[in-house]
Amino acid sequence: EKPVIEVIMEKFAEYGMTEFYISVNHKAKMIKAFFEEFVSIYDITYIEEETPLGTIGALKLIQEKVKSPFFVSNCDIIIEEDYRKIFDYHKQGQHLLTIVGSMQHHTIPYGVCKIKDGGELVGLEEKPKYDILVNTGMYVIEQKALHEIPAGVKFDITDLINNLKSKGEKIGVY
Repeated sequence: EKPVIEVIMEKFAEYGMTEFYISVNHKAKMIKAFFEEFVSIYDITYIEEETPLGTIGALKLIQEKVKSPFFVSNCDIIIEEDYRKIFDYHKQGQHLLTIVGSMQHHTIPYGVCKIKDGGELVGLEEKPKYDILVNTGMYVIEQKALHEIPAGVKFDITDLINNLKSKGEKIGVY
């Protein structure tokens, strides 16, 4: 009954977080119009992207405004977890960036053939189950990490994570 972004903001507000930066490009007028009509306890600042800057590129535009670690969330996911625990994990681990992960359980609905070179069957596993830790699209990021984002170009969170890892920085997964 509500837009997902409103549900996400309510989840953060449960933990006293009411200051939001919302990156807008596609449908920016519609998003702004919704929040203009929305009686809110939130302090909303829009990050205006002239051209799409990827999943994290717009954060370069607030680099000087952010002074402490902060959450980043895609607006198509709702995380049911204690956000204090996520933040505490990030700080205690002294991570520059923390990825919030989720265990996904997948069953292949077929028998899986294991073969060797030449196509000879080695084994057959009926409907195997796999547990995979996936990236949910929520992160805790230290302000210092924003210096690694190039200005004015498309840059995704995976680019930032890979750059930080290549420099030996500590990345956590909660």
